[in-house]
Amino acid sequence: MIAVIDFETTGFKAGEDEVLQVSIIDEEYNTLLNAYCRPNSKESWEDAQRVHGITPLMVANELPFERYVPTVLDILNRADYVIAYNYAFEDSFLRAYGIEVDRKKWFDPMLAFAEIYGEWDSYHGNYKWQSLTKCAKYYGYEFKAHDSLEDVKATLHCYKKMTEEAERRVQNADTSDNGKMV
Repeated sequence: MIAVIDFETTGFKAGEDEVLQVSIIDEEYNTLLNAYCRPNSKESWEDAQRVHGITPLMVANELPFERYVPTVLDILNRADYVIAYNYAFEDSFLRAYGIEVDRKKWFDPMLAFAEIYGEWDSYHGNYKWQSLTKCAKYYGYEFKAHDSLEDVKATLHCYKKMTEEAERRVQNADTSDNGKMV
């Protein structure tokens, strides 16, 4: 099983900021979890709200993320692979809530897409990371960014397109010019 996960949060600092929305889908786009979460210690998050649109009023009557930790842990433990666009962000928040995912399980389409897109970053000596919006557009997928359920669907779409491209490259490499297997 593949689990694709995304969070919307009160900010960027895991351990200080809190999860406002969590979504997890499987490889067939089935929703395994999609929940808004009430933060325990934050009353407002104006900067983050401008990005994702989640207001304090929208989550005032929701359960805190801690209540979903057992469900998230169960899903991620059952998964063979865990996919997140910019996995380091999701991983940092999972760890802040006591959830550890084996590094070997993670796949980050953002890192793979950076090389595919090919914009070189001389300063860092590597390919520049691209947004999920840019990646999705590259693969012909339109969505409403910064809603975690929409983001996981876009992430899965991009992952599947990258996988298809990689499989085609392998098949082409295995075939000689005359169409016979090498």
